Amino acid sequence: MNVLVLSATKLEIAASTSFLRKNKVDVLITGIGMLSATYALTKVLWQKKPRYIIQAGLAGSFDKNIPLGAVLAVSKDGIADLGVMEQQHWRSVFDLGLMRANQPPFINGCLFNPYKKLLKSCGLPQVSAVTVNEISTNKKRIALLKECGAVLESMEGAALHYVAKLEKIPFLQMRAVSNYVGERNKEKWDFKMSLARLNEELVRIIGVLKDGVI
Repeated sequence: MNVLVLSATKLEIAASTSFLRKNKVDVLITGIGMLSATYALTKVLWQKKPRYIIQAGLAGSFDKNIPLGAVLAVSKDGIADLGVMEQQHWRSVFDLGLMRANQPPFINGCLFNPYKKLLKSCGLPQVSAVTVNEISTNKKRIALLKECGAVLESMEGAALHYVAKLEKIPFLQMRAVSNYVGERNKEKWDFKMSLARLNEELVRIIGVLKDGVI
């Protein structure tokens, strides 16, 4: 299959490794963070362009109505900490006029996934997300991101959207909720269930692609 699956860590897709190998799906472990993910993905795409790219990983949720272990597809992502906090107000690079809000691949300062058929065919609920370099713990910052409509937070999602959109490769970012943003007590996180559900859905979606549904 001409599909590339990427994840920040081996742990996140460990349960699917044998299935992916059996189905000849390429796997890329990018490392944590936007810089690592952007470089790793770009380097691979210099050598080979897949038909589809799937990013599978865990995420924190701003919405406590979403149960831990839920697997969601990200239809819109953005870089949440590219800017400045000035006089207690957040101003992005777009607000500051340092970048144009519609400078490709951005649309109104956001990184939308334009491949609606792929998003729909995956059968996952679609949500908005933000990508950060520093995991959000400040209550005011969390409240601001929630007001902006963010549902999930990761450290690599925007890298996928940025590179794949510029390279015009259909992509899917899928995330399993392992914790709620701001909750630092790991005993209240659920890695076991979120990893199990993430890999179940990854295997299912690879099957959908294999069957040529999309």
